[in-house]
Amino acid sequence: MADTKHDVAVYDDAAALGALVARFVARSIEDRVPVVTVCRPDLLRAVEDRLTAMGAEPVRARQDGIHVVLDAEETMSRFVVDGRPDPALFAETVVPLLPVGDDRLRLFGEGVSVLWERGEVVGALELEELWNAVIADRRVELLCAYPGELLAAGALGDVSRMCEAHDDVCLLGAHPASGRTSPAADSVLSGVHLPVPAAIASVRGFVRDALDGWGLDAVSDAAVLVTSELATNAVRHGSSPFRTTIARADGVVRIAVEDGSTAWPEQHEARPDDEDGRGMAIVAALSQQSGCEPTPGGKVTWAELRDDGTPT
Repeated sequence: MADTKHDVAVYDDAAALGALVARFVARSIEDRVPVVTVCRPDLLRAVEDRLTAMGAEPVRARQDGIHVVLDAEETMSRFVVDGRPDPALFAETVVPLLPVGDDRLRLFGEGVSVLWERGEVVGALELEELWNAVIADRRVELLCAYPGELLAAGALGDVSRMCEAHDDVCLLGAHPASGRTSPAADSVLSGVHLPVPAAIASVRGFVRDALDGWGLDAVSDAAVLVTSELATNAVRHGSSPFRTTIARADGVVRIAVEDGSTAWPEQHEARPDDEDGRGMAIVAALSQQSGCEPTPGGKVTWAELRDDGTPT
Protein backbone atom coordinates (compact mmCIF):
# COMPACT_ATOMS: atom_id res chain seq x y z
CA MET A 1 0.00 0.00 0.00
CA ALA A 2 1.38 3.38 -1.01
CA ASP A 3 0.67 4.94 2.41
CA THR A 4 2.56 2.24 4.30
CA LYS A 5 6.00 3.34 5.43
CA HIS A 6 8.58 1.93 7.84
CA ASP A 7 11.59 4.15 8.54
CA VAL A 8 14.44 4.05 11.04
CA ALA A 9 16.55 6.76 12.66
CA VAL A 10 20.07 6.08 13.95
CA TYR A 11 21.22 8.64 16.49
CA ASP A 12 24.21 9.54 18.65
CA ASP A 13 22.39 12.13 20.76
CA ALA A 14 19.24 11.44 22.76
CA ALA A 15 18.18 15.08 22.39
CA ALA A 16 18.23 14.71 18.61
CA LEU A 17 15.96 11.68 18.86
CA GLY A 18 13.60 13.54 21.18
CA ALA A 19 13.37 16.39 18.69
CA LEU A 20 12.68 13.99 15.80
CA VAL A 21 9.93 12.13 17.65
CA ALA A 22 8.40 15.42 18.81
CA ARG A 23 8.18 16.61 15.20
CA PHE A 24 6.67 13.25 14.23
CA VAL A 25 3.99 13.60 16.92
CA ALA A 26 3.39 17.31 16.27
CA ARG A 27 2.76 16.62 12.59
CA SER A 28 0.16 14.04 13.58
CA ILE A 29 -1.54 16.41 16.01
CA GLU A 30 -1.67 19.11 13.34
CA ASP A 31 -3.02 16.67 10.73
CA ARG A 32 -5.46 15.11 13.24
CA VAL A 33 -3.96 11.70 12.47
CA PRO A 34 -3.80 9.38 15.50
CA VAL A 35 -0.26 8.71 16.70
CA VAL A 36 1.05 6.09 19.10
CA THR A 37 4.41 6.35 20.84
CA VAL A 38 5.90 3.25 22.43
CA CYS A 39 8.88 4.55 24.34
CA ARG A 40 10.65 4.68 27.67
CA PRO A 41 9.99 7.39 30.28
CA ASP A 42 13.10 9.50 29.59
CA LEU A 43 12.31 9.79 25.90
CA LEU A 44 8.63 10.47 26.57
CA ARG A 45 9.53 13.36 28.89
CA ALA A 46 11.88 14.82 26.29
CA VAL A 47 9.23 14.52 23.58
CA GLU A 48 6.49 16.13 25.65
CA ASP A 49 8.79 18.96 26.74
CA ARG A 50 9.54 19.63 23.07
CA LEU A 51 5.86 19.47 22.15
CA THR A 52 5.02 21.98 24.88
CA ALA A 53 7.73 24.32 23.62
CA MET A 54 6.30 23.96 20.11
CA GLY A 55 2.81 24.86 21.33
CA ALA A 56 1.45 21.44 20.37
CA GLU A 57 -0.44 20.91 23.68
CA PRO A 58 0.62 17.30 24.42
CA VAL A 59 -1.71 16.91 27.42
CA ARG A 60 -4.74 17.87 25.37
CA ALA A 61 -3.63 15.57 22.54
CA ARG A 62 -3.55 12.65 24.96
CA GLN A 63 -6.92 13.60 26.44
CA ASP A 64 -8.44 13.80 22.95
CA GLY A 65 -7.04 10.38 22.03
CA ILE A 66 -4.94 11.77 19.19
CA HIS A 67 -1.72 10.78 20.99
CA VAL A 68 -1.68 7.37 22.67
CA VAL A 69 1.33 6.75 24.92
CA LEU A 70 2.57 3.26 25.79
CA ASP A 71 5.56 2.29 27.90
CA ALA A 72 8.09 0.35 25.83
CA GLU A 73 9.20 -2.09 28.53
CA GLU A 74 5.65 -2.90 29.66
CA THR A 75 4.38 -3.26 26.10
CA MET A 76 7.24 -5.58 25.16
CA SER A 77 6.51 -7.77 28.19
CA ARG A 78 3.12 -8.60 26.67
CA PHE A 79 4.52 -10.43 23.65
CA VAL A 80 8.25 -11.10 24.10
CA VAL A 81 8.99 -14.62 25.35
CA ASP A 82 12.58 -15.65 26.10
CA GLY A 83 13.94 -12.68 24.19
CA ARG A 84 11.90 -13.21 21.03
CA PRO A 85 8.50 -11.87 19.97
CA ASP A 86 5.69 -14.42 19.96
CA PRO A 87 3.72 -13.77 16.72
CA ALA A 88 0.31 -14.54 18.23
CA LEU A 89 0.90 -12.41 21.33
CA PHE A 90 2.33 -9.64 19.16
CA ALA A 91 -0.81 -9.60 17.00
CA GLU A 92 -3.00 -9.65 20.10
CA THR A 93 -1.16 -6.60 21.46
CA VAL A 94 -0.68 -4.57 18.29
CA VAL A 95 -3.61 -5.20 15.96
CA PRO A 96 -6.15 -3.38 18.19
CA LEU A 97 -4.02 -0.24 17.78
CA LEU A 98 -3.99 -0.35 13.99
CA PRO A 99 -6.35 1.48 11.64
CA VAL A 100 -8.95 -0.19 9.46
CA GLY A 101 -10.08 0.73 5.97
CA ASP A 102 -8.86 4.15 4.90
CA ASP A 103 -8.02 5.33 8.41
CA ARG A 104 -4.43 6.36 9.07
CA LEU A 105 -2.00 5.94 11.95
CA ARG A 106 1.50 7.09 12.78
CA LEU A 107 3.50 5.06 15.27
CA PHE A 108 6.91 5.44 16.88
CA GLY A 109 8.39 2.38 18.58
CA GLU A 110 11.46 1.95 20.78
CA GLY A 111 10.87 -1.76 21.34
CA VAL A 112 13.37 -3.03 18.77
CA SER A 113 16.08 -0.96 20.40
CA VAL A 114 15.14 -2.36 23.81
CA LEU A 115 15.63 -5.91 22.53
CA TRP A 116 18.92 -5.12 20.79
CA GLU A 117 20.25 -3.46 23.96
CA ARG A 118 19.47 -6.64 25.89
CA GLY A 119 21.54 -8.63 23.42
CA GLU A 120 18.43 -10.15 21.84
CA VAL A 121 19.43 -9.14 18.32
CA VAL A 122 17.58 -12.02 16.65
CA GLY A 123 14.46 -11.01 18.53
CA ALA A 124 14.83 -7.38 17.44
CA LEU A 125 15.14 -8.39 13.79
CA GLU A 126 12.16 -10.72 14.07
CA LEU A 127 10.15 -7.88 15.59
CA GLU A 128 11.03 -5.64 12.62
CA GLU A 129 9.65 -8.29 10.27
CA LEU A 130 6.50 -8.77 12.33
CA TRP A 131 5.87 -5.03 12.10
CA ASN A 132 6.34 -5.13 8.34
CA ALA A 133 3.85 -7.96 8.02
CA VAL A 134 1.18 -6.43 10.23
CA ILE A 135 1.23 -2.97 8.58
CA ALA A 136 1.56 -4.21 4.99
CA ASP A 137 -2.08 -3.58 4.05
CA ARG A 138 -2.73 -0.62 6.31
CA ARG A 139 -2.13 3.13 6.10
CA VAL A 140 0.54 3.17 8.77
CA GLU A 141 3.66 5.31 9.00
CA LEU A 142 6.03 3.53 11.38
CA LEU A 143 9.24 5.02 12.78
CA CYS A 144 11.76 3.29 15.01
CA ALA A 145 15.22 4.20 16.26
CA TYR A 146 18.53 2.74 17.38
CA PRO A 147 21.48 4.37 19.16
CA GLY A 148 24.50 4.48 16.88
CA GLU A 149 26.75 2.97 19.56
CA LEU A 150 24.47 -0.05 19.71
CA LEU A 151 24.84 -0.78 16.01
CA ALA A 152 28.57 0.00 16.08
CA ALA A 153 29.11 -3.07 18.24
CA GLY A 154 26.89 -5.27 16.07
CA ALA A 155 27.72 -7.80 13.38
CA LEU A 156 27.59 -6.43 9.84
CA GLY A 157 25.08 -9.08 8.82
CA ASP A 158 22.71 -8.11 11.62
CA VAL A 159 22.97 -4.40 10.85
CA SER A 160 22.38 -5.20 7.17
CA ARG A 161 19.19 -7.09 8.00
CA MET A 162 18.05 -4.16 10.12
CA CYS A 163 18.55 -1.78 7.20
CA GLU A 164 16.77 -4.10 4.78
CA ALA A 165 13.70 -4.14 7.04
CA HIS A 166 13.16 -0.40 6.48
CA ASP A 167 12.13 1.83 3.62
CA ASP A 168 14.45 4.64 4.64
CA VAL A 169 17.36 5.18 7.03
CA CYS A 170 18.19 8.59 8.47
CA LEU A 171 21.19 9.60 10.57
CA LEU A 172 20.89 12.01 13.50
CA GLY A 173 23.98 13.65 14.92
CA ALA A 174 27.66 14.12 14.14
CA HIS A 175 28.60 10.58 13.20
CA PRO A 176 25.98 8.09 14.39
CA ALA A 177 26.49 4.36 13.95
CA SER A 178 30.22 4.76 14.39
CA GLY A 179 30.38 4.59 18.16
CA ARG A 180 32.45 6.97 20.22
CA THR A 181 36.16 7.26 19.66
CA SER A 182 38.09 5.65 22.48
CA PRO A 183 40.86 7.12 24.66
CA ALA A 184 44.09 8.11 22.97
CA ALA A 185 45.85 5.01 24.32
CA ASP A 186 43.82 2.72 22.05
CA SER A 187 45.66 1.70 18.91
CA VAL A 188 42.66 0.29 17.03
CA LEU A 189 39.22 1.87 16.65
CA SER A 190 36.30 0.62 14.61
CA GLY A 191 32.68 1.42 13.96
CA VAL A 192 29.78 0.35 11.78
CA HIS A 193 28.28 2.77 9.29
CA LEU A 194 25.07 2.58 7.28
CA PRO A 195 24.73 2.45 3.47
CA VAL A 196 23.41 5.97 2.99
CA PRO A 197 25.19 9.01 1.49
CA ALA A 198 25.15 10.83 4.83
CA ALA A 199 27.36 8.07 6.23
CA ILE A 200 30.33 9.44 4.29
CA ALA A 201 30.39 12.55 6.47
CA SER A 202 30.01 10.30 9.51
CA VAL A 203 33.07 8.30 8.47
CA ARG A 204 35.11 11.45 7.97
CA GLY A 205 34.21 12.65 11.46
CA PHE A 206 34.97 9.26 12.98
CA VAL A 207 38.46 9.10 11.42
CA ARG A 208 39.33 12.73 12.11
CA ASP A 209 38.30 12.37 15.76
CA ALA A 210 40.44 9.24 16.09
CA LEU A 211 43.52 10.87 14.58
CA ASP A 212 43.04 14.02 16.65
CA GLY A 213 42.89 11.86 19.76
CA TRP A 214 46.15 10.19 18.79
CA GLY A 215 47.85 13.50 18.02
CA LEU A 216 48.35 12.54 14.36
CA ASP A 217 47.22 15.81 12.81
CA ALA A 218 49.86 15.60 10.08
CA VAL A 219 48.20 12.64 8.38
CA SER A 220 44.61 13.62 9.16
CA ASP A 221 43.65 15.26 5.86
CA ALA A 222 45.07 12.47 3.70
CA ALA A 223 43.60 9.74 5.91
CA VAL A 224 40.16 11.35 5.88
CA LEU A 225 40.25 11.59 2.08
CA VAL A 226 41.35 7.96 1.71
CA THR A 227 38.65 6.79 4.11
CA SER A 228 36.06 8.87 2.31
CA GLU A 229 36.92 7.20 -0.99
CA LEU A 230 36.84 3.70 0.51
CA ALA A 231 33.52 4.42 2.21
CA THR A 232 32.04 5.94 -0.95
CA ASN A 233 32.93 2.75 -2.78
CA ALA A 234 31.13 0.71 -0.10
CA VAL A 235 28.00 2.88 -0.23
CA ARG A 236 27.77 3.11 -4.02
CA HIS A 237 28.74 -0.41 -4.96
CA GLY A 238 28.31 -2.47 -1.81
CA SER A 239 24.86 -1.18 -0.81
CA SER A 240 25.36 -2.67 2.62
CA PRO A 241 26.44 -1.50 6.07
CA PHE A 242 30.20 -1.34 6.40
CA ARG A 243 32.72 -1.44 9.20
CA THR A 244 35.49 1.16 9.27
CA THR A 245 38.63 0.29 11.23
CA ILE A 246 41.56 2.62 11.84
CA ALA A 247 44.76 1.37 13.47
CA ARG A 248 48.18 2.82 14.23
CA ALA A 249 51.45 0.91 14.63
CA ASP A 250 55.13 1.38 13.79
CA GLY A 251 54.71 4.77 12.13
CA VAL A 252 51.81 3.63 9.96
CA VAL A 253 48.08 4.37 9.98
CA ARG A 254 46.02 1.56 8.49
CA ILE A 255 42.45 2.21 7.34
CA ALA A 256 40.15 -0.67 6.41
CA VAL A 257 36.55 -0.71 5.20
CA GLU A 258 34.72 -4.05 5.33
CA ASP A 259 31.38 -4.48 3.58
CA GLY A 260 29.00 -7.26 2.58
CA SER A 261 29.57 -7.04 -1.17
CA THR A 262 31.79 -9.32 -3.25
CA ALA A 263 32.11 -6.67 -5.98
CA TRP A 264 35.82 -5.81 -6.19
CA PRO A 265 36.85 -2.14 -6.43
CA GLU A 266 38.61 -1.30 -9.66
CA GLN A 267 41.24 1.32 -10.33
CA HIS A 268 40.96 2.83 -13.78
CA GLU A 269 41.92 6.03 -15.52
CA ALA A 270 39.09 8.56 -15.52
CA ARG A 271 38.53 10.90 -18.45
CA PRO A 272 38.82 14.65 -17.76
CA ASP A 273 35.04 15.14 -17.98
CA ASP A 274 34.17 12.19 -15.69
CA GLU A 275 32.50 13.19 -12.43
CA ASP A 276 33.73 10.06 -10.63
CA GLY A 277 35.87 7.01 -11.22
CA ARG A 278 39.01 8.36 -9.54
CA GLY A 279 38.40 6.95 -6.06
CA MET A 280 40.79 4.00 -5.99
CA ALA A 281 43.40 5.99 -7.91
CA ILE A 282 43.28 8.62 -5.15
CA VAL A 283 43.63 5.91 -2.53
CA ALA A 284 46.66 4.44 -4.31
CA ALA A 285 48.29 7.85 -4.74
CA LEU A 286 47.98 8.79 -1.06
CA SER A 287 48.90 5.41 0.41
CA GLN A 288 52.12 3.51 0.96
CA GLN A 289 50.19 0.46 -0.09
CA SER A 290 46.57 -0.55 -0.49
CA GLY A 291 44.58 -3.59 -1.42
CA CYS A 292 41.42 -5.65 -1.18
CA GLU A 293 40.89 -9.06 0.40
CA PRO A 294 37.89 -11.42 0.58
CA THR A 295 36.05 -12.03 3.84
CA PRO A 296 33.46 -14.73 4.64
CA GLY A 297 30.68 -12.19 4.12
CA GLY A 298 32.13 -9.90 1.45
CA LYS A 299 35.44 -8.05 1.31
CA VAL A 300 37.71 -5.62 3.11
CA THR A 301 39.44 -2.78 1.29
CA TRP A 302 42.43 -1.21 3.04
CA ALA A 303 45.16 1.40 2.77
CA GLU A 304 48.26 2.28 4.79
CA LEU A 305 49.69 5.80 5.22
CA ARG A 306 52.75 7.14 7.05
CA ASP A 307 51.59 8.66 10.31
CA ASP A 308 53.87 11.70 9.94
CA GLY A 309 52.07 12.78 6.77
CA THR A 310 55.15 12.52 4.55
CA PRO A 311 54.50 11.53 0.93
CA THR A 312 54.54 7.87 0.03
